[in-house]
Amino acid sequence: MRFHDLRHTAASLLLNNKAPVTVVSGMLGHSKPSVTLDIYAHVFHDMQGEAAIIMDKLVTPILVEIPQVKTKVQKKD
Repeated sequence: MRFHDLRHTAASLLLNNKAPVTVVSGMLGHSKPSVTLDIYAHVFHDMQGEAAIIMDKLVTPILVEIPQVKTKVQKKD
């Protein structure tokens, strides 16, 4: 295994485990985070399903049960 392979694996593992892109970019010595994002776009593609689940939890309303109020019905003669 080449050093480059280890570097790529380390970066992929960090990004998969939610390390900030700016931190990983700095560790790799990239000139800007956009370079890291371009190279490791496949990692973020794999995270789209997880992001969809998080968004669903954020926007799905919480079920609230409202107790029914019992009222007496008056009989008309």
